[in-house]
Formats: sequence, structure tokens, C-alpha cells
Amino acid sequence: MIENVNKSKVASTGEYLDIKKYIGVASVNVVSVNPNNAALRKYGWTIEDGANEPNYVSTLSDGSTAARVRFLMQIQDLDGKPIVPIDFWIRPGIRVNGAGTKCQIIDAYGRTAWATKEEAKAHRVPQYANGPASISSNYKPCHPGEEELVSFIMKYLNITPLQVFDKKTNGYVNSPNPGKLTIDNWDRLIKGDATEIAQYLSLQPENCVKVIFGVQTTDDNKSYQTVLKNKFISNATRPDRASGEYTLARKAIDEFTEGSQKASNFNYSALPVKEWSESASSVEDNSGKMFDDNGNFVADDPNDLPF
Repeated sequence: MIENVNKSKVASTGEYLDIKKYIGVASVNVVSVNPNNAALRKYGWTIEDGANEPNYVSTLSDGSTAARVRFLMQIQDLDGKPIVPIDFWIRPGIRVNGAGTKCQIIDAYGRTAWATKEEAKAHRVPQYANGPASISSNYKPCHPGEEELVSFIMKYLNITPLQVFDKKTNGYVNSPNPGKLTIDNWDRLIKGDATEIAQYLSLQPENCVKVIFGVQTTDDNKSYQTVLKNKFISNATRPDRASGEYTLARKAIDEFTEGSQKASNFNYSALPVKEWSESASSVEDNSGKMFDDNGNFVADDPNDLPF
């Protein structure tokens, strides 16, 4: 179910496999979701006839499954408008805290909170030390990876937010008709069928959103393209005139750096996007091969999930 999407705003004033990596804030347009071989060929990848179709579901070391929602993102700010594949990891089940005492919940406005089992069963709004959680009582349990995926789609489709800033009052007020988004068929999505997501994005096929590109370097000295998945920026946002950085991106990067134990493995920038240059040290680059002979991804380890 989805309501109130809006066209995004624009800030005023051969063998193709782009193995380059990018860093910084970029305006991107999604050209494909979970692309099959035909779509990959369309956007420049060389796929042999008879090759297996991409497999978007992985089996983890503990026997459970995880899936990727892969977006082919076309960078609008650079010459040639290169296409970069970016994955969102998702899993079945409900996201719970480490102690198993609370589960994450999400409402139709994309807001999340953590509720006890008793609160969730009764659909009570969780009560924190500083007051009630900012979430409606008509929430549902949140799947692992759902929060980030919903956040991206809502920002990409420029869905009318629940609250907007009112210059007259210098504060936030409720929107008269806020948009909503729920992923209705998680079971199908977790099986690698992203039809529902593709249908949502097709409502505004020309839209763009700004994402924060970065590069992850693993402990065994391999590097991968990534994006900061807890912050997406309106396409109409412009960088600060003095610093040249995007203020929201700088804040998000700083929060990530302070809150992640693996932050040293990631390199992000709040400046406008540019091609990333590898350091003088030797780095093994696996981005030139997208799939193995069975159609499985050869990139990041599916057991190393962010939840």
C-alpha cells in the first residue's frame, strides 16, 4: 500500500561494467530493481547467452536465508551518468534486540520504535523515559532491513511527510494529507521477487534522490562500493556555500562514525560526489565480476549483515 508520492524537486541555481567507485553525495535515479539478465544487458553489462539469471537470495552459515533488493542507481552529477549497483539486505522474521525483550515496530509513515512483547501485542505506543515513542498505535512488527528500505523508497518518491516545517511558526506542523508506505508482501520480497518495490518506484520513474556514497575496505584488504543507508537526502538540497559540504550528510557521517564499531572500515564524504581513488596500498578489486557461474553475487559476505 502506498499513498501520496510526489515528483522530486531539482536544486535551483561496450563492455560496460563501471568498476570505478565513488565517494560523496550524489543525485541518483533508479533504473532497475533486482535486474534480470535482460535488464543488465540493457544497462551495459556483458552477459553471455544461456547464463543463469541473477540469484537474489542467499543461505547464511547458520542455515537461515537473506535476500538483497538491488537498485541500479544512475549518478546524475557525473559525465556519462555511470550506473552503480547498490544492495539493501533484508531477512524474514522480526527484528529483536540482543536480549530478546523488545521487537522493532514500524508504522505506515516509516517511523520506528522498540516495543516490549506486551506493548506490541496490545498495540500500545511504547513509553520511554522521556515520553511516548513517536509512532502511531497502528504499527506492525518490523523485519530486519525493512526500516532502511522503506526510508529510501519514501525519500526517493518524495512522499509527503507526516510533518512539515512551517516558516510562520518556525516549527513543525502536521501535514494535511501525509503519505504512507507499507511493504505488503514481505514473503515474496524475501524470495527475491521485488515486483512490489519496482511498481512503487514506477509511480515516479524520473525521480532522483541524493545518497551518500562511500567505500568499504574489509580486513582482508578488499574494497566495495556502499552507501550510507540510514540517511537519504531530498534531491532539492544544496551544499553549504561556505564548506561545500551537505550539512545533513556531514551530520549523518559523524553519527555513523561515532556509533559504529566498524566505522574505520568505511570512507564517506559529505562533499559532492567524485570518483574514488585507491590508496597506494594494493587493494583487491572484486567489483568487475558481478556474479559467479551459478548467478550468485561475488561481492560482500551475506553472513556479515548489519542486523
